Amino acid sequence: MEKKKNLKGGTSELIYYRSRPTGNKIARSKKVGDKDVPYYEDEVEQIIFKEDDVQKFSLDKHGQNIPYVDGHLTIINNYMFDYWSHFLSAEGIALFGHLKRYCYGEKDYCWPNLELISLKMNKSRNTVKKFLAILETYGFVYQFQVKNKSNYNNNESALFKVRKKVPFLSKALYEQLPPILQADHDRYLQQLVDTCERDDLELDFDVDYNELYSDLIEKGDVQAIKNKPKQMSLFEIEKQQLIHKQLVLKEQTEEDIQVWATCLRSLEEKLSKPTYDTWFKNTFAIKRGTIYTIYTPSDFVTNWLKDRYLSVIGDVLRNIDPTMTNIIIETLQT
Repeated sequence: MEKKKNLKGGTSELIYYRSRPTGNKIARSKKVGDKDVPYYEDEVEQIIFKEDDVQKFSLDKHGQNIPYVDGHLTIINNYMFDYWSHFLSAEGIALFGHLKRYCYGEKDYCWPNLELISLKMNKSRNTVKKFLAILETYGFVYQFQVKNKSNYNNNESALFKVRKKVPFLSKALYEQLPPILQADHDRYLQQLVDTCERDDLELDFDVDYNELYSDLIEKGDVQAIKNKPKQMSLFEIEKQQLIHKQLVLKEQTEEDIQVWATCLRSLEEKLSKPTYDTWFKNTFAIKRGTIYTIYTPSDFVTNWLKDRYLSVIGDVLRNIDPTMTNIIIETLQT
């Protein structure tokens, strides 16, 4: 006679319970150095449930449930949550879902209100734009600005082409997954091969989306600027640079500041003081997706860091943040 399976699919007898504090305190002591330090611990009791009661319990029976209406569901393959989320992050997945929900039927484009999406996600407009750029980098979204020719070429909301089919990770991205996720991905792929009865499913090489976008741009018609701007004075150039720096610094998060400060401390230990002061003072970094952009005060410093210290910086940053995939070094003059 076949044994009855438990709720987790096995045949072992399981005990289902929840813990709750009784309100009583238990006197305990612990060693701190050579001393016994007394303290109180909350007494906890366990509430045991029958398996049938656990199985019959349903959260869906409570509250007013949303009725099913065709077109009101957004389906996203679990592969996105399991593997792509490591690169896109939770915010990137959420934003992709918000865009995909408007691409119903065979439609692969939409023109949503980004202000509304930022409110729904409880994120700033700049944060939404940041994750739009990440989605575009990995080939999930491509944005087109729109003008209304019938309305004096006034700008309208942007149009987004949205990828509706989820691609496999490339080999390069797969190798950047943590070992646990790599093993899980291997099991998933094998199960997929067995289920689909296909033996031709394998990870492909990287797709260069920048190249694809460039090919598309080549087909476009470049419009000449009718009113060529006048040449700016040195004062105006410095003002523009200062504004640019202020805008870039607005993107910097507390985590960016902490990571770069940790990186600088490690570099300071590795380098002589004159070397550190010359090349790393007045630099800062911003993480966008899995890529760190390091900003320097001059082209000379930028070129020197690229030529001499790129691998060193990469090693230090990777130890601090294993999710990092690339480094960009740019000049941000003030």
